[in-house]
Amino acid sequence: MDAKRWTQIQSLFDTVADMDANERSRYLQEHCPDHALKKEVLDLIMADEEVEEIMPRAYEPDPIEATLVLPKMRPESMVGPYRIISKIGEGGMGWVFKAEDTRLDRFVALKCLAPSVASDPGVKQRLLLEAKAISRLDHPNVCVIHDMGNTEEGGLFIAMQFYHGNTLEDHLNKGAISLKKSIKIAKQIASGLSAAHQVGVVHRDIKPANILIQQDNVVKILDFGIAKLAGTEITLVGARMGTLAYMAPEQLEGDDVGAHTDIWSLATLLFEMLTGKPLFAAEKTSTLLNAVMHSEPDLNHPDIVKHPHLQRLLRGMLIKDPKLRLNSMKKVVQWLSSFQHHLKDKAKRIPDSSVSGSEEKEGFSDQYLMRLAAVMTAYVGPSAPEIIKRYKDKGLSHEELLVALVSHLPAHARGDVVKHLKAIQH
Repeated sequence: MDAKRWTQIQSLFDTVADMDANERSRYLQEHCPDHALKKEVLDLIMADEEVEEIMPRAYEPDPIEATLVLPKMRPESMVGPYRIISKIGEGGMGWVFKAEDTRLDRFVALKCLAPSVASDPGVKQRLLLEAKAISRLDHPNVCVIHDMGNTEEGGLFIAMQFYHGNTLEDHLNKGAISLKKSIKIAKQIASGLSAAHQVGVVHRDIKPANILIQQDNVVKILDFGIAKLAGTEITLVGARMGTLAYMAPEQLEGDDVGAHTDIWSLATLLFEMLTGKPLFAAEKTSTLLNAVMHSEPDLNHPDIVKHPHLQRLLRGMLIKDPKLRLNSMKKVVQWLSSFQHHLKDKAKRIPDSSVSGSEEKEGFSDQYLMRLAAVMTAYVGPSAPEIIKRYKDKGLSHEELLVALVSHLPAHARGDVVKHLKAIQH
C-alpha cells in the first residue's frame, strides 16, 4: 500500500469514524466510489471499534456458541482426559485453562479453540502438522505441546506444559527492564525462534503476552501454530491494538510472512524492554497502522544510543522492506551473544566525577590507539583508524570503546579479537 492510498484511507476514516452506521454508509456511497477503498476503510473502522474488546470479532464465537461451550468448561468438567481446574486466560480463538492430566497426574495448560475456529478439517490437519514440528524441537525456550484432540462441541484442544511464571507483558507493565536482563530474555526468544525457523515454522504473533518468563528466568515462547490456522492470518479486523503494535509492515499489508516477520516483532520487544515504551504507540488504530507502515523507528533513545552495537542490530531488524531486513534469527542470536559476552566482561567501575572529559580522553595514548588500529585493520581493512577515531572522539571509556569497535567485526572473529584488544589495554 503506497503512502498516497493510505492518506486517502486515513482521511476517510477520520471523517466517518464517529458517524452512526447509516450515516456512514450514505457518506461512503456518495464520496467513495472505489469499492476496494471503501472496504479498507470499513475494515479499519471495525478494527478500531474492537481495540478494547476481549475477543477479536474475526474469531469471536457467536453468543449461541459461547453459551453452549463455556458452561461445559467449568471446574471439574472433563475435556478428553483433562480435568479443568480453573480458567487462566482467553484470547482471539478460544480459552485457556489450567487442567489436570488424569492419566499422568500432572498439570497442563489447556487451550480450547472454539468450534467456529477449528471447524475446517484442513485446519485441524495443518495445525496438527505444525504442532508435531514444534514438539520435535524439544527446545528449552519453546513451550512443550503434549497433546491435541477434539472437544465434544466440535472444537479443538491443545494440551501444553503448565509453567509457573509471568508473561513479559506483566513485567513491562512495571516499566523498562535492565539492559542485561533484556538481552538475556531477547537471546532466549531468538534462540527458540531460530530453532523453529529451521524446521519451517514461523510464529507470526510474537508479542509480550506470548512470552512467559518462569520463576527461574527461563523464557518460554507460547502459542506456536495458533496465530495461523491453515492460512487464516491475524487480520486488521481480527487483531487488537496490543497485537498490531508488534506486527511487521508486511503483515499489515497482507503479504507473505516468514522468519523476517518474527525478526521485526522481536526487535519491537527488545526496544520496549530497554526503554519501557512501545516502539510504535497511538490512541487510534489508524494512526498506529500508519506509523508501523510509514514512520521510521526512532532508535535515538539514550539507553540505546550509548550502545552502538545494539543500536546497529535493532536498525537491521527494523528495516521495513523484508527483503532488506536482517534475514536470519540465527544471526540475531550471534549478535546478542556477542553483546552479552561484553556485558559480562565489562569492568564494574563508576566514572569519577572529578575527572573531566578531556582527562578521560587523554587515557587513550597514541601507542594504544596505534595498536588498536593494527588489530582492527586485519579484519575491517584500512578504514580501521577512522572507525577508532569516530568513537574515541565521543569520550568513551576503554570498555565502551571496545564494545563499539567489536560491533564492526564479523561474528566468527569477535571472541579472538576481544582477547587481543583487552590484552592491548593492559
